[in-house]
Amino acid sequence: LQPIAGLLARKATQRTARGRAITDRRELCRTSLGLAQIPDTAPQSNSLWSSTVTFLKRDIKSFFPRDDRSGTPTEQGAGASDYLGTLVPAPVETPIESLVDMSKLPEMAFRRDVIDWRDNFHVNLMNALSRSNDAFAQQVHAELADTSLFRKLVSRESDQVLQHSFTRLVRLPLINALLNEEANLNVCARKWGRGGKGDLTFDLSALNAECASLHDIGFKPSNRDLILSRSKEIIMGPVSLATVFCDQGLHLSRKLMNTKAS
Repeated sequence: LQPIAGLLARKATQRTARGRAITDRRELCRTSLGLAQIPDTAPQSNSLWSSTVTFLKRDIKSFFPRDDRSGTPTEQGAGASDYLGTLVPAPVETPIESLVDMSKLPEMAFRRDVIDWRDNFHVNLMNALSRSNDAFAQQVHAELADTSLFRKLVSRESDQVLQHSFTRLVRLPLINALLNEEANLNVCARKWGRGGKGDLTFDLSALNAECASLHDIGFKPSNRDLILSRSKEIIMGPVSLATVFCDQGLHLSRKLMNTKAS
């Protein structure tokens, strides 16, 4: 009888532990589902089952935090009705008035063309004079190297020695550049109906003096630096061919802009 009694006691103990585990699981379910305490009776299982079904039927969106940017139900309903119903017409924008007088656009374009010619003329002129100055300086070095011993003692005036070289390397290239720019300016005038309204030509009389300022310098190697500095002043100095013809180009551009279209 003792073994049977021990077995019955063990089964009773197991039954008690199993009951406690079931009770703990029920309490855990109540806590997680937020359910109120329900008496541990037969109707309890039906109430727990109905609560679980109600929980599962909840909208999944309710599990997430609500976005403040989402509209209120009234606004959402209004948006849905607008989408399903007639579309609300977009507001008509008032056209912006133009701040530019359209009648003045041709005159502005004409002036822009003349200004472009003036700027390009200055750049092209300075490039041409820079090349001429370099070529003339090389010619001076070459002719000084060929100076005889007699001419080193009895030197000639530099303007007489360099006259031909100055004409070939400075005067003629400059005249060609000026005539080319003059032709471009007249094309611009004819394009805008301003041709024949004025004399758009360069005054080349400044080239007649040529290298006269070298007259008082003897052409010999000892005067090399003085000859080179004086010739550079003639071509690109403060009062030189560059300044004379740059001023003429500015004057011609202003003269053309002041003419009236035919």
